[in-house]
Amino acid sequence: MKKMAVSALALLLSCLLLAPAAGAAGAYPEKEHLPVDFADMDYTGYDPSVLRAALAALEGLAVSPAVRMGDAKARTQVETLYRQILSELDDLTTQSALIGIRYDANGADQAAAEESAALSQLSVQLFDQCYQTLALLADTPCRDLLERDGGPDVVEELHTYQAVTDREAALFEEEERLVQAYDQAMAQPAQVTVDGRVWTAETLENDETLDDEAWWEISDLLEREQNRAAGEIFLQLVRVRTEIARESGYQSYADYAYQLLYDRDYTLEEIRSVRQAAKDYWVPLEAALAGAVSERELRALDVRTRASGDAILDALEPFMGHIDPELGETFAFMRQYHLYDIAPSDSKLPTGYTVSLPSYGSAFIFDCPYGDYQDYATLIHEFGHFNEAFHSVEHDLWASFHIDVGEIHSQGLEVLFAAYADELFGPEGGRAFYWSTISNMVSSVLEGCMYDEFQEAVYRESDLTLEEVNRLFKDISEEYGYVYGEDEEESFFWVEIPHNFQSPMYYISYATSALSALDLWLKSLEDWDGAVDIYLDLAAMGMRRPYRETVEAAGLRDIFRERTMRQLAEGIQDRLEAEGRAPGGGDAAALLLWAGAGGGVILISAVIAMAAVLRRRRRAAAMAQAAETPWEIP
Repeated sequence: MKKMAVSALALLLSCLLLAPAAGAAGAYPEKEHLPVDFADMDYTGYDPSVLRAALAALEGLAVSPAVRMGDAKARTQVETLYRQILSELDDLTTQSALIGIRYDANGADQAAAEESAALSQLSVQLFDQCYQTLALLADTPCRDLLERDGGPDVVEELHTYQAVTDREAALFEEEERLVQAYDQAMAQPAQVTVDGRVWTAETLENDETLDDEAWWEISDLLEREQNRAAGEIFLQLVRVRTEIARESGYQSYADYAYQLLYDRDYTLEEIRSVRQAAKDYWVPLEAALAGAVSERELRALDVRTRASGDAILDALEPFMGHIDPELGETFAFMRQYHLYDIAPSDSKLPTGYTVSLPSYGSAFIFDCPYGDYQDYATLIHEFGHFNEAFHSVEHDLWASFHIDVGEIHSQGLEVLFAAYADELFGPEGGRAFYWSTISNMVSSVLEGCMYDEFQEAVYRESDLTLEEVNRLFKDISEEYGYVYGEDEEESFFWVEIPHNFQSPMYYISYATSALSALDLWLKSLEDWDGAVDIYLDLAAMGMRRPYRETVEAAGLRDIFRERTMRQLAEGIQDRLEAEGRAPGGGDAAALLLWAGAGGGVILISAVIAMAAVLRRRRRAAAMAQAAETPWEIP
């Protein structure tokens, strides 16, 4: 599931300096994992006095003749202070994670929200001070301490590092405030009044008295109201982020995010060719996959996935060890020390992610579950992130988080796990889960490209009105296969995607990584052990190498070649046909409408386009029925 959202501010802290490429892939590095239960990880806040004292002492030493001359005693003092600084930053990052988890577990906790925001701003200041102070060591014999952890290019990067200005700090603070405002807006259900009755999405789903026309009218009003509430916040965020980009010398926040925030080794110009290939080859593929699963298989999956929390963990744990014994050991550690919160709760914010806890040498998975098969997929996805964070020895001070690579860790594990779907959910439910996994990956390609194109356009024209943004999204989404009614001039649902607010220009990483994950899946069909080895190599590499370099090192194909995009789509189509699930008969008949101009494939059947909305309406009835239905396969 595409629920992992990383704060743009947190990423900026980690990308103030670019990390060098890591060494060759192989076994995980040695790392201490403290055996501490999450319940015993108390949030204590963070007192910066120790860190600031260490920075002040190091600043004085760095300019002293003893350090400049390479005195052994002075060097020992420098190294002691440097290690203390790293330890303090671990504590700061861990405390920030703990208060963030507390806030996400209870979105109504205003004190936690304020504390989380305050700690984020303090982090900006302290990381900035650390880089400024450590830059003083760059021209001393102690620079090898920095190169050991930060790599051979760190000295040059410290020389060119520019401190955060007061204006930038204020903009970051405003950005964080607006992101929290969005969280609060989405945590409160939209409501409208029609004929004296107040409606929300929940009351609409549970109502059985409305005719179709009235139901759609109220649904449309609710969608518009949600769009209005969140959309006004979005416009403010666009303006603030455009100012942030310009403070760093960029005209567009899209360029700023690609280059400075995410440190990608591909450009916006290069990704446009991937987007076009997605429209040409992957839109019809998604339509074909929409008919790959029968209603009977979906019912079987629905019955088999009525579980939550530890029951899901119980079901998944044996198969982690089947893929790799060490993966199974990491999963067992996560369970033993309760490094997760995946239980349903009305107080949770609607989000899911994995966050590092460096003081404990570990990580934590948070998820607000859906209550269906997607919860299994989300946990597999997030555990891919957990495994990488659990084994990573890179310190936040020097780390560069190449998200495109990180998402292969998660999505790659999802496609490998599909091999065990039948054992998990039975033959019928398993087939549904299997093809839903592949379908979700294909959707990730299209959604990633679509939202990236949308966000680039918004930040290129940063003074758009909300109506213009809605029209822009409609126009772009139609190119990716979305279908609207003849009288619909705007599209409103984009506000439901938190990445548009929390981490702009992130979403393309779901597309690039999904393409590589699907390449891995196709390899697994021919050579399972080889594919697993590639995945384990990727996990051991971590996130220090950028995407294209990592993919090449792992032996996966280059998605920036149009031929690769076409071949991957054809490979999935061939698999569909081999299992008799391609269009041409049964549930998948008549799904594609081909356009003659330019060889492009444009529209999907309106039946498919309406499916997601109709499923929302049926959800309440299905859940009510589930309470009375035995848990055996129909």
